[in-house]
Amino acid sequence: MRRWIPPALVAVVLGTAIVGWLQFSNAPEQRQSQASGAKPDAGSGNGPGPGAESGTVAGAGPGPGKGPSARSRPASLVVVQPVTTALINDRLKAVGNGAAISSVSVVPLSAGLLAEVLVSSGQKVAKGDVLARLDDEDQLIARDRASSAVDIAAIEEARLAKLYRSRTTTEAELIRSRADLANARLTLREAELTLARRSIKAPISGVVGLVRVDVGNYLSTQTEIVTIDDRSTIIIEFWVPERFASHVSLGQRIEATAQANPSQVHVGTITGIGSRVESDSRTLPVQAQVDNGDDSLRPGMSFNISLNFAGQSYPAVDPLAIQWNSTGSFVWRLDGDTVQRVPVQIIQRNPESVLVASDLQIGDQVVTEGLLALRPGASVRVQGASSGTGSPAGARPARADTVSEQGAGSGESAAQTARP
Repeated sequence: MRRWIPPALVAVVLGTAIVGWLQFSNAPEQRQSQASGAKPDAGSGNGPGPGAESGTVAGAGPGPGKGPSARSRPASLVVVQPVTTALINDRLKAVGNGAAISSVSVVPLSAGLLAEVLVSSGQKVAKGDVLARLDDEDQLIARDRASSAVDIAAIEEARLAKLYRSRTTTEAELIRSRADLANARLTLREAELTLARRSIKAPISGVVGLVRVDVGNYLSTQTEIVTIDDRSTIIIEFWVPERFASHVSLGQRIEATAQANPSQVHVGTITGIGSRVESDSRTLPVQAQVDNGDDSLRPGMSFNISLNFAGQSYPAVDPLAIQWNSTGSFVWRLDGDTVQRVPVQIIQRNPESVLVASDLQIGDQVVTEGLLALRPGASVRVQGASSGTGSPAGARPARADTVSEQGAGSGESAAQTARP
């Protein structure tokens, strides 16, 4: 069943809609007529009317080319460091092992019972000093027997020589007696040598190490009795990378620091260089000698070795200045109050600087801080630079003053427009 709507209600609704539409359509014309009517009031001399305020705002607004989008990006604040020069491979550091210039392990030249030990650990001995003795009774007897045989052979040779001069013996008998005398003398020398070897002597001068045997021990020719080290000079053996092989030379100066005493630096010279680079480690063995007159060093110590080379000079920059992109590494070089991107090739990294191959010149300023906002040709302000030197630090206030003056001029024009 349909609901009936009174005709009077429909007429009221339609009338209200028509009136609202007419008011809405005439609103722009009314606002335009009001704005047109305000201009004579602004210039009538009766004081600023409603149109005066509108004119002031219109005159003060930014004109063409004066909006925020037309202004340049603000200059970035950066920190710069000068480009210096440094030598590549100017210093080599290595670790080496120390050894005595002469070191021996003393063993007996013949076997036997140890009868006497004549030295103690840490004692200094000279070459030829007796360190120990073996039982030598048998050797003494053999020497005495050989000495007696020499005496008998000498007497026989003298007798036959006398007879030969008197023509009562043959020359062959005399020759035989002389041969027997020579053999007896050789036997005596052999017996004396065997007896001498029962006394164990120091083959070099130096310091005696630990005594490893006791009296009464049976010693063979392989038994180590003591060690003797001549540590007046220490030999340090170390290895250098193969790229330094052509730079190392005999007589070159080195500096050695014992890891047990890093405060004392010992100066020495290179005395030996290997003839080939070891294929497994790609290093060259080198030996150097260090004087140990004060006896502060010991064989077997570990040393830090330092060598200086002439090297090749390269520009050096602060490590913070190095940046990377898809094409490689680069730095930002200060050019007046702007920055330019300069490609660089890293040659060597050091803790305090990076050596590079590039078009940089000594004294150029490169950016080390404030790098993220930089673009090629971007304006920058250098931290700590004065405005009177023409540096980028003085360029930014000048632009700021220009903007302020432009703003003041616009404001003045707007005020004059609103002034009666």
